[in-house]
Amino acid sequence: MSKRSYTPNLGTMGSSSHSSILPTTINDLSQDDLASFRSGRSSTSNGTNRSRVFGSRTDRFSPSRSNFKIPIFIKRFFKPPTLDFETAIWEIFYLIVSPKRVYKSLYYHKQTKNRWARDDPSFMILLVGFLTLSAIAWGVAYSPNIISILKLILYMVFIDFFIVGVFISTLGWFLANRFFRKRNTNNTIGAVTEGDLEWAYCFDVHCNSFLVIWVLLYMIQFILLPLLTMSNWFGLFLGNTLYFISISYYFIITFYGYNALPFLEHTQLILFPIGIFSVLYFISLFGFNVAKAMTSNYFS
Repeated sequence: MSKRSYTPNLGTMGSSSHSSILPTTINDLSQDDLASFRSGRSSTSNGTNRSRVFGSRTDRFSPSRSNFKIPIFIKRFFKPPTLDFETAIWEIFYLIVSPKRVYKSLYYHKQTKNRWARDDPSFMILLVGFLTLSAIAWGVAYSPNIISILKLILYMVFIDFFIVGVFISTLGWFLANRFFRKRNTNNTIGAVTEGDLEWAYCFDVHCNSFLVIWVLLYMIQFILLPLLTMSNWFGLFLGNTLYFISISYYFIITFYGYNALPFLEHTQLILFPIGIFSVLYFISLFGFNVAKAMTSNYFS
């Protein structure tokens, strides 16, 4: 039997009379091939759609693809070379001399870091250090034993600064997002874009404002305490005035912090508590020594 060579007719493959080498219609497929084709197409399509809607199981549960990220603020705690104490000292100086200048730098920070809050814990580290040293100094001067000193550190750092600060920051964050956000012409709150207020920024404002509390009530009061606790009207007046100025300055710097944000309005309402404390201050001059009451509470 002689070998027959097959040469495909290339001319006819492109014409309307197709070559019979490959099946060109569904009718040319066998039933097995057709079932395989349909099941393969269905599984591929369904798999693609399911991966689009629900995501791949590997993508969702793989630790390397997790959405959780440790904030830069926390990371820099464990990377001392990344801390910028020079800028923190600059902020401390100007928060006492000219607070507005500190908040003017927010726009540059927002443009470069795309966030309002600090990503550097240096300022808070310094402030906590100052408060700890103050607590030690108060303890050594007025209650020189280790238990009393640890108690003062607990009160001044964790209660006065952190716990009270978390409460005030949360309240400020809620009020700012609920009542101070600028509204559109239809009286609806604007879309959350660059105007998204971070809770961390509210805590930053508290830290900035608390610096004045530390200067006036933890340093100056410490120096003047023998005079402030004297049983005469002058000591009462001096001590109560010191407390009134420190609390008023706290709300003023807090006002600067929220007023610096371009998407907030009516932030002058933050100054309202100063009016309440003004009335209380005037009443206290008739016989209530705030400095004596506070120190007796700390050392009782």
